[in-house]
Amino acid sequence: MATYLYYDTVRLNKAAGGVLNVSEVLLRHMRLAPDDRVVPVSERHPRLFALAQRLKISRFVLDTLLYNFHRLRTLLTGEQLFSVFPNYYLPLTLLGRHRDSVVIVHDLQYKAYPQYFGRGKRLFLDWNLWRAAHSAADVVFISRSSQRDFERHFGRCAHSSVIFNPVDAHRVAPAAVAVPGERYLIAAYHYYPHKNFAGILALFARMKAAGLVDCLDITGNGAAEVQRMVSQMPPEVRDCVRHRGLVPRDELLRLYQGATAFISLSTFEGFNLSAAEAATLGVPLLLSDIPVHRELFADYAFFVGSEASDDDEPTRLAQYLAHHGHARPAWVHAGTCAPANVARRYLMLKRGTLSLAGALP
Repeated sequence: MATYLYYDTVRLNKAAGGVLNVSEVLLRHMRLAPDDRVVPVSERHPRLFALAQRLKISRFVLDTLLYNFHRLRTLLTGEQLFSVFPNYYLPLTLLGRHRDSVVIVHDLQYKAYPQYFGRGKRLFLDWNLWRAAHSAADVVFISRSSQRDFERHFGRCAHSSVIFNPVDAHRVAPAAVAVPGERYLIAAYHYYPHKNFAGILALFARMKAAGLVDCLDITGNGAAEVQRMVSQMPPEVRDCVRHRGLVPRDELLRLYQGATAFISLSTFEGFNLSAAEAATLGVPLLLSDIPVHRELFADYAFFVGSEASDDDEPTRLAQYLAHHGHARPAWVHAGTCAPANVARRYLMLKRGTLSLAGALP
């Protein structure tokens, strides 16, 4: 049985968003593995974790202290302990090159949009990702697109893998329908510039004019920013955009299930967890034509802007929605992204190390 220390210190950063959700789902399912022991840092060191929360100590400081403590301890005792870092940071250490570690690199958004990151933050990310590339850790990318972005800037890692994010989306009992037969698009994510809400609103307006949908529902943070954009639209469109803010998980799943389609016209993504959740539930996808969307949803989604001319866009959209409703296609990566399968792949990364350790006298 292998023992893993999972650095859930990412919880100290409340702005982690989707990364935090992925980390929690991955941890929960890794802990269900019968042949391995997975312990989060928050449970292994509860007092220290609580102190860090209270004093707002950086997760980078806490990770560095704890990793070096456990690294020294294993060197002295001979214990086999693996460390899992769910968000790009490998702690500084003089005790080896992190061969006992797994680190997840989600995306390089700061390279695509440097204007949204301060110079200090960009330098910090450059330094840490360069260190990951030159470490002996298992570096995991959440898509091949993300891996290609990384290798373009930092070169190839000695040990790298692509493991798609765990997608924890299941059907829930439907609630009473407020407006029977209402057709709506669902955009379930926070407001960020790369999410391209202007494009989403424009496509919704075109689809509404063509009689394909009635409303647009938006969830997450950023209602004020979205409302400023919506206020500039014609009344017949403006009055049909509803920003619901943060909603409970079951309500979000119901919104997915009842939607005519999920819409995401992001200009950059490392994975797009919301789209994957919708696809897992069988919802049609209207997506921007970017590499990661092609990688994940090539035979499932409708790609906006992929044609030379948009004159026949309403017709193509209507055909796509009708075909999807009739064929009910399954998303080809649904099984791969099932949380239990993703957790199993992470736990397999160190099997070779365990086998080698067992073979040595």
